[in-house]
Amino acid sequence: MSLGPTNFRIVRGMLKGELLDFLGYYAYDRANSTDVMMGDVQVPNTPALYDDPAMRNLLHYFLHDMKEYTGVNLEPTYSYMRVYKNGDRLQQHTDREACEYSVSLTLKRESGDEIWPLYLQTDKAYKVLLEEGDGLIYKGIENSHWRDEFEGKKLAQVFLHYVSVR
Repeated sequence: MSLGPTNFRIVRGMLKGELLDFLGYYAYDRANSTDVMMGDVQVPNTPALYDDPAMRNLLHYFLHDMKEYTGVNLEPTYSYMRVYKNGDRLQQHTDREACEYSVSLTLKRESGDEIWPLYLQTDKAYKVLLEEGDGLIYKGIENSHWRDEFEGKKLAQVFLHYVSVR
């Protein structure tokens, strides 16, 4: 298997059931903790966690599946979680070398909120809509990605990053 001609793959229901529910509420809870970073260069003043223990375990949990989805021998690098709030925007960017293969996975969305599109530039610009539990697999260092202004209340997203083993 590989990512195909578009250089990305959407995996519906990549995470589901009780584990998805647990991690969604966990992300919301962690966003309110005292050790959370309040933003980064890409999304200022928004709760973010680098390599949180639960999300780091999720990174390893998906390693076998990621090898299958991409057709590449991979090793995990790090996880990064954000809980977006109303008005947030993710500027168009490409990722650093540690993000050769990435998954953007929606953990939780507030009831009533519309799906917040994620845009990905490969051979053309794609508008990707991810339900809770859906994952977008893409080459973060090759393909720019972004999000317009968030009009919802709250959205928990985790990014799982991998590199190929040469």
